[in-house]
Amino acid sequence: MQKQRGLHAAGEASVAVAGDAHAPILTNPTFISLSTSGDGSSENLRPRLLPPAVLDFTGREEEIRLAEDLPSGTAILITGKPGVGKTSLATHLAYGVRMSYADGELYADLRGHDDKPAPPEEVMGRFLQALGVPEQDIPSDPHSRLDIYRRVTADRPLVMILDNAATEKQVRPLLPSGTAALVLVTSRSQLSGLEAVKRIDLDIFPSGTSLDFLRRVTGEDITNSHPEATERVISACGHLPLALRIAANILSTSRNMRMSDLAAELSDQRDILEALEAGDLAIRAAFTLSYRKLGKGAKNAFKQLSHVAGKDFGSGICAALVGCDERQARKTLRKLREANLIEPSQNPGRYRFHDLLGMYSREKSKGDPEEKSLSAIHRMLEWLANSATKVVLAASGRFGELEAMPPSARSADIDSVESAITWARDELENASSAISVAIQHKGPRDAENLAVSLSTVCEFTGDWQNWEEVIDGGLKASAMIEDSRDTLSLLTSQANLARYRREFRDGLEIASQVYNRATEAGDDFFIASGANLYGCLKMDCGEFNEAIPFIEQSLKISRERGLRHQVGQALYNLGTIHRSSGNMKEAIRHFDQDLKVCMDLGDELGTAETLNTLALTYSDSGKFKEAERLHRQSLDRFKRIGNIHKVSMVTNDLGITLRRQGRNNEALALYLEDMELSRSVGNASGEALAQVNAAEVLHAMGKSKEAEERFAAAVCVFTDLGDAERLARTLITQIPLLFSAGKFELAEEYGETAIAHLVRHQHVHEAAWAYHLLAQEYEKSGEYEKSLASARSAIEMGGSFSAPYFQLVSHSICLKASLALGRKSESEETLAALREIDVDAELMDEVLGELEEEQPE
Repeated sequence: MQKQRGLHAAGEASVAVAGDAHAPILTNPTFISLSTSGDGSSENLRPRLLPPAVLDFTGREEEIRLAEDLPSGTAILITGKPGVGKTSLATHLAYGVRMSYADGELYADLRGHDDKPAPPEEVMGRFLQALGVPEQDIPSDPHSRLDIYRRVTADRPLVMILDNAATEKQVRPLLPSGTAALVLVTSRSQLSGLEAVKRIDLDIFPSGTSLDFLRRVTGEDITNSHPEATERVISACGHLPLALRIAANILSTSRNMRMSDLAAELSDQRDILEALEAGDLAIRAAFTLSYRKLGKGAKNAFKQLSHVAGKDFGSGICAALVGCDERQARKTLRKLREANLIEPSQNPGRYRFHDLLGMYSREKSKGDPEEKSLSAIHRMLEWLANSATKVVLAASGRFGELEAMPPSARSADIDSVESAITWARDELENASSAISVAIQHKGPRDAENLAVSLSTVCEFTGDWQNWEEVIDGGLKASAMIEDSRDTLSLLTSQANLARYRREFRDGLEIASQVYNRATEAGDDFFIASGANLYGCLKMDCGEFNEAIPFIEQSLKISRERGLRHQVGQALYNLGTIHRSSGNMKEAIRHFDQDLKVCMDLGDELGTAETLNTLALTYSDSGKFKEAERLHRQSLDRFKRIGNIHKVSMVTNDLGITLRRQGRNNEALALYLEDMELSRSVGNASGEALAQVNAAEVLHAMGKSKEAEERFAAAVCVFTDLGDAERLARTLITQIPLLFSAGKFELAEEYGETAIAHLVRHQHVHEAAWAYHLLAQEYEKSGEYEKSLASARSAIEMGGSFSAPYFQLVSHSICLKASLALGRKSESEETLAALREIDVDAELMDEVLGELEEEQPE
């Protein structure tokens, strides 16, 4: 607010500022205070109608800066939920600038939440009298009164607070003309139709401000001596200024009450609205003022939304609860937002309750007949269950079944993968939290069915946190049902979640239960599913030979029974085993078959997964351009699905392919991006893996110090997580760094430790990679005997099943070492074996060219 020079005046209206707590109690007397010059002139008539200054006003620095930057003549609309401190801010702003507005300060409570708000003509009359217009000169005709009001207030330097406004029509006539006045309007309503105003949508206090406020009101000794109890009080008040004010007043006026006593009293959410009452200040009364102004439909929606189990809601679930269409639900939500009884959530187009307003909503809902609430809950559960089923069908490409669903069934409008992803992003938390609601209100069978559908949705989107909650809730429901078939589905999901979290031994135990129980029941579908799952977990644990029979059993049954999704999964897993064993041709053959199945079925998740694994297989074969193309296709699909865990995985794998082409800067950028992605979903192991990869690239770029720091951080994480496999791989990856630092013995120790672990757990191809790295570093150091020995170990351990790319590199190292040692016969044998390796012809020519250049004369 650009300030003008003003006169100094004395005298203030003795009124209270508490309109947010109760019916308006501002008396607002329209007396005027005269400040005259020595000659007694009446020209210095100056009204001073502001309420008393808020002496313990705290925070709001950003809002104050915004207001101070606005020019004179601006009208500022301050809105926000009940109890957020709108009047306090307006009063504080007015006191901050009042001496710059020479013609005085005006205040009126517009009684916006009375049954009969103050008519603008009434306020005009009071303001005109305050500005020195004799009562007999104020017209009774509203049009004439407006004319004289505008004439008197035009271009006059005034500070005016229009507090607790009801509607735009009430405010518009009271805004002065010209550019001299500052007008501060407060309202619980958004007054979205009011034009030419700058808006401040006041929110609750930040944590630090809440603490500062309590310290200021109760004293630092009280808050500092009971810091934990103080935090509990602040949390119980939801950082709402009025609630904090009430809590502070209770503490100040209750003899011998400690902060811990108040925290205990506010800890019972059932009675917190009752507890937050001090004198004529009461949270419930403040909320009631806003609630009672709602129409019948909006009141009903406000109450029914209390049944939403998650943190936010949109028009779909609102429509289900109320029993209307989404168009009407959107209008109702806008009305509740306009009344500041709900607020926008972080997700666009969705809303949430402040904690205390959510409690008030539940309290009001309890006043409804039980059958009314039960009907609303049933409609919500039906909408969630049907919508989840639609997401499953869309995710697996079964769009024909979508069209077959009865039109009368309540559900979200889901007709594509994109709309399925949107629903899952918005509603998964509500749906997973609703499983316990379903157990209570519809029975365990409905709850179990919902959990099975949601489990698939969680896997599709990579929402591990909700997935665990869904499985736990589903298994709780299953335990209430005799001979529940869906228990095996939920256990299968539990094993798959363990796989994603790299808890392979736990997953293997669960998979064993699934397979054994399915075999006992003679259920072919679950035998095929369980055998495939059991084989996967054995493969994850390094037991490749034991895994193959189970996966082949799954493939055989699935083909016989026409279970195409299961066929694709078995083909993928067999391809993975062949790739892990270094048999790239067989791996590619199986992956190609699986990719065709996934694409024919419209299985987006399966297609993206197979594209990436096929890319890795081509990369291992030295066919980097084809690998990069497939990686990027996979990445695009996972980004579209919104599965962050999978985006992270492909980002990491694409980095590997780029590094193999010497594109270190691009790879490093991807690994840094991967770290942020993993951190955003709480995947500590994934973040540490990205650290390892970034460290490896940094070392290759000559930034060894930074590389060493990142390696150390990753080692700490894998050690804390007990992830022995990734820890072993990290030890191996550090070998080049240790060699460059001259720490040869430590490098050898790390290599031996990692190799022993990997061999013990049957990860032979990775142990061969460790020998390969040692051979490479010995060769660089001129220790050709050790280089030759390590290269031979890499070749022998990997055998014909090592990845062709590593076969090529290991043979080239072996050839360099034998040439350096002058072992011609061995060199010729190694060269002949090298030429037989099945890699990209261009890569083979490049390696042979380098070897030819390095040969001695």
